[in-house]
Amino acid sequence: MTSNTRGLLDKQTWMSSTLEINQLKLTDIVWPGVHNAGMDKKAPNHDAVLGHWTICQNDTFSWQLANGARAFDIRLGYTAGAARSGFYFHHNGFRSHRALDDLIDAVLLFLDRNPDEFIVLDFHQLADGNKPFDHERFSDWLVRRLGLRAVLPGDRFKTVGELKSASPHRRVIMAAPALSALDGEYFWPRIPHKWRDNAFSAPAELQRYIAQTLEDAPYETFLWSLSATTYSLLGGPGNIKRQINDWFDTTRNWVTRCSIISTDFFDESDIVRYCWSATSMKAVYGRALHEQTHRR
Repeated sequence: MTSNTRGLLDKQTWMSSTLEINQLKLTDIVWPGVHNAGMDKKAPNHDAVLGHWTICQNDTFSWQLANGARAFDIRLGYTAGAARSGFYFHHNGFRSHRALDDLIDAVLLFLDRNPDEFIVLDFHQLADGNKPFDHERFSDWLVRRLGLRAVLPGDRFKTVGELKSASPHRRVIMAAPALSALDGEYFWPRIPHKWRDNAFSAPAELQRYIAQTLEDAPYETFLWSLSATTYSLLGGPGNIKRQINDWFDTTRNWVTRCSIISTDFFDESDIVRYCWSATSMKAVYGRALHEQTHRR
């Protein structure tokens, strides 16, 4: 265990302050993720009744970034002829009235202020039921607005230090389904999601599922997302901060075997601290192993 486990944590710059992070590849980092990032309590269309079942986060994209979130689970729909891009966030068809442009603006502003943080945009769902979705417009819009910030798929095997040396700007991973309309020069492969395929599950069932999922982890050559979320008919998305803090504490062996840990109401648990500590542990261990190898 490193001093990062109990040390002071600046959530805005936790990646920059992670010990020896320059030694790691992006696939080595343990990322604190937000499930259904665009569905939050401050959204324009937040409804106290419907939101009980659809809202998964507490505050805006800017707030999520400032509080340590670095991987965003994104579900988009599309409205032709709408202002700006026309792409909107939804949860099973319920729209929050958050737009893709809101997220892009937040990412750009955050990186201007924190140039050595990295961000994963996981475009997991590009559809809203049977409604049309303009994939070509989506690709063009992302490349136009974030192309100069994108970590290119061809650089995915470089270390964080090498990426920083190569560019002071490229800090955003854009991952999406493999579609011919999406520009393969900029989009990483779709990020696999590991989640309990059951609409309603109790924390104990989720715990058993995660334990089983991590038996074969880590998968060190690609990003993947573990959904540590529960849902109930009466309560909607579950607040399981106590369980999250127990399962992913760095005194256990789960957190260092993860890639992206996607949670609801992420800020209410200590998941950012655990990801920070786990990433540092992996980096320091890798550094020590490298030095030991070269001394032989």
